[in-house]
Amino acid sequence: MIIKGTHGTCSSNADSIRANGFTCSKVALRGEGVYFWGYMSDELEIYARDLAIAWWRFAKKRGDYANMANQNCSVIFVHLNVEDQDILDFEDQQIREKFIIFYQKVFEKFEGKSEIEKISDTYNRFVNKLEKSIGKTFSMLHVKVQAPKRYEKMLPIDITGQPSCYVVRDLECIEINKFEENKNE
Repeated sequence: MIIKGTHGTCSSNADSIRANGFTCSKVALRGEGVYFWGYMSDELEIYARDLAIAWWRFAKKRGDYANMANQNCSVIFVHLNVEDQDILDFEDQQIREKFIIFYQKVFEKFEGKSEIEKISDTYNRFVNKLEKSIGKTFSMLHVKVQAPKRYEKMLPIDITGQPSCYVVRDLECIEINKFEENKNE
């Protein structure tokens, strides 16, 4: 199965990705991995591109690129090559409920960590525990996430729901198709 995705970042990071490939974020809102706005239909490429640009805007405003030589927006378009059984879908009702129960049991035990570190650790521990219990690893997670602030919605959220995000844990799944620098952003 091939899922298409976009990744928004600054051009300095995009140059590094072009030269060396992606590296996994260690602490992020849905756990360790590389994050992509997912889509399958070519007709939704602009939607996923706009989400990536909105993410770049959010991260830039937050100061994530303050020390970068080229802070311009870059969008990286990829294909994610993975089998259905290698995707852990957090939108599946059983998985969602197991995660909520797990979260309730462990979240407060992470003393001395920031909120984002607690959430990231909770996802990582849940996935690792599930993988151990079933004897397999997942290459990728599917989650729904809130669109970045400053995202100009094409359709009301009541129509689209929250955007699909894929958290890639196995970097071998990623095939880079193109880089797009957006100097006007």
